Formats: sequence, structure tokens, C-alpha cells
Amino acid sequence: MARMSVYEVRFRARSTDVLADDPAGQLRAVLEVMPGIAHSLGADHDAVTRTVTGGFQLEVARGMAAAARDSSRLAKEALKLAGMVDARLVELTIALRQSQ
Repeated sequence: MARMSVYEVRFRARSTDVLADDPAGQLRAVLEVMPGIAHSLGADHDAVTRTVTGGFQLEVARGMAAAARDSSRLAKEALKLAGMVDARLVELTIALRQSQ
């Protein structure tokens, strides 16, 4: 069995459109139930800059490259499911937290 590593992922996305009511709440709800995410770290937004931020933990067997690929895909999918289809990732940070 492959060793699993836990990565902490933080992302920020900017929208060209005005964000809907409570975009952080919508993103937070998605991150809490989305398959592939081990643990949600919450979400926040800034109405002035039209940005949302979110975080989650991810378990990966193959290391940083796999974590980067998977976390980018999961962040984009979470934004889409939260109704922010036009939002673009402008920041993505990935940090190894635990290697099992």
C-alpha cells in the first residue's frame, strides 16, 4: 500500500463579475462535502476586490506534483460548484503537513 501524505491547500480566485450573495458561504459549503477533499479549512471573500479564498486538506500518495495537479483541479471544481464559473485562480499554495 502506498504511503499517503497530507497537504494543506490554500487558494484565491478573482471574479470578473460581481459575486453573488455570501460567496464565502457557498464555497465553504462546497468544500465541506466535495469528494476528494479530506478536510475543509473554510472560505472567505473580499467584495471590493471580487476575490474569494478557500482552503482544504488533501491526501495524496505520490507527492508534491500529484498534490499540485489534484489541488488545482479541486479548487477550480469547487469554484464552479459554488456558482463562480468565471472566477480565475490567482494564487495556489500547497504545503506538506504530514507524511504517513
